[in-house]
Amino acid sequence: MTEIRLREVDLVPERTLGNPAGDSPLRGRLTFGWDLLPADHEGVPASWLSYVRATPDREFRHLLMVVSFRPETPAGKGVFRHASLGVALSTPDPAARPVARLIDPGERTRPVTDSGAGLSLTVKAGVLDVGMTKPPGTGLPREEWIVRGHGASQPDPQWEFRSVRDVPLLGDHPVAALVELVPDRRNTAEVLLAAELEHHTWGIRRYRTHLTPPLHPIALTRQPA
Repeated sequence: MTEIRLREVDLVPERTLGNPAGDSPLRGRLTFGWDLLPADHEGVPASWLSYVRATPDREFRHLLMVVSFRPETPAGKGVFRHASLGVALSTPDPAARPVARLIDPGERTRPVTDSGAGLSLTVKAGVLDVGMTKPPGTGLPREEWIVRGHGASQPDPQWEFRSVRDVPLLGDHPVAALVELVPDRRNTAEVLLAAELEHHTWGIRRYRTHLTPPLHPIALTRQPA
């Protein structure tokens, strides 16, 4: 099992009308980490390994990332509602870009319980009385997505994260991409995250941050000699 070291990341508020004066970055609420692994390492999904072995003339890397959402604190108010993680793959040549051939997850779900609302029909003195009932504990469980991936076979994959009923947006959320490299080029990845938090006083607030500094993106390959 790969162990990824997480580091603190500041969330910078987006400047919009209605922001509190002197709004400062939100700290202590988000950590991020990543690792770059061989495409055929021991823990790679079997379907990815089959894909790599079926294309021996191409070069791949397994880019593994973890975003960790933390609960609100007295110094960091707000509850995470939604977030998106985007990866921009590139080389010095704009016409030649690496591609995320496969991504994980395509969709990650959690069971939630339906509200259990239903119709109640009663007859009183010949009059039909129709009403709504919500018997406690009678809701049917169903699966709803909490992480959804987009952009397979594209140079800019993206994942969305959201809270659903009884499942807050908290804890570690790993995502990964099988990146097909451009040969004889320096391949890199830049990572950007946007998040929405709901604050008791201010309502929905939006934040954005580069998880890799723009001048130092993740190096997927070494600089060619």
